[in-house]
Amino acid sequence: MKILFVNNFRYRGGGEELLMELLPGLVRKGASVGIVCRPDTPLTTMFKDFPVEVFPVEKSGLSGVSSFFKIARIIKENQYDIICIQRGHDILQAWIAAIFSGRHPRLVYSVHVADFINSRFLLNRVDHIVAVSRYIMQKIISFHPAINGRISIIHNGINIEAFKSNGKVRGFIRERFRLSPDTLLISTSGSMWKNQIEFLDALVEIRKEIPAIRYLLLTPMAEVPQMQAFKQRATTLGVSDSLLWMDTLPKDDMPSYYADIDVAITTHRNEGFGLWVVEALAMGTPVVAFDEGGIRDSLEGCPAAILIRNGAKEMAAEIVHILKDAAVHQRMSEAGPRWVAERFSRERMIDEYHLYFKSTLIK
Repeated sequence: MKILFVNNFRYRGGGEELLMELLPGLVRKGASVGIVCRPDTPLTTMFKDFPVEVFPVEKSGLSGVSSFFKIARIIKENQYDIICIQRGHDILQAWIAAIFSGRHPRLVYSVHVADFINSRFLLNRVDHIVAVSRYIMQKIISFHPAINGRISIIHNGINIEAFKSNGKVRGFIRERFRLSPDTLLISTSGSMWKNQIEFLDALVEIRKEIPAIRYLLLTPMAEVPQMQAFKQRATTLGVSDSLLWMDTLPKDDMPSYYADIDVAITTHRNEGFGLWVVEALAMGTPVVAFDEGGIRDSLEGCPAAILIRNGAKEMAAEIVHILKDAAVHQRMSEAGPRWVAERFSRERMIDEYHLYFKSTLIK
């Protein structure tokens, strides 16, 4: 089985981290794997230690026209059976290249974000679609009901060994901000368009019970409009002195981040899956989230997480309960790693994708 992935994203985000876990795993399963990406992007070097063939192909400008023929040649010369496209904007390029190759490979669209490509024409160009959550699947079907028979779900997975607390000593975050060991620290992770502003109303309520609470925002430190609006709202509510800011961390530093926070919070109502909360659970960090979006696939029924349906005051009350009751916090901390190990391991994800790709060749 020979699979060519196509990903023209310029940066290293959640989809690229997924590929970092998935592609070497597929190779271990016996698949031949390659990836087309833009030159001078993180994807060109991410797989240097693995037998994954990387094909840098420029997509912009006049080079974009020739990319159809370059990718067609890659497909033909390497005899790829499957083309897996991660981002909707790459469907047209992959589809045309597949036609020019003369090989008729299966086209698979792997959807990781809720804002998928809103084009029935492009969705009809692919043979199969795999979504990371029920939420994304349902959104796609609502947009284009005719595609119902071609869509499946495969949940993301993580390298559990990399996210084991193992009694890790705190200090990475707390030392940086000079926080005492008993200072309670809650946090969100992600770009500022992920609705962190809605949490500020909950923070007002939490401070009434825990005045010394600190709220850390792990986010790209760019002055985007959402960040400016957040800071203005925080000033209006009088909670700015509870805020801590930190730029995004390298993946290797994320376990230390999870080990230092007492509760992980997400208020994003349009999350595709929410892999970061799975990592937090694996590290023994309780999670509180709104009961909306793809996050439900990872948290529904989880004894280490609380899903909130009634807004800021309910969220605040649950967080305070977890932080003030040591037995509750301990019970949730112990349950999280078991939940992840049973459902969201990297090995399970790789096995499911491997079987899925094999099944596309016989349909």
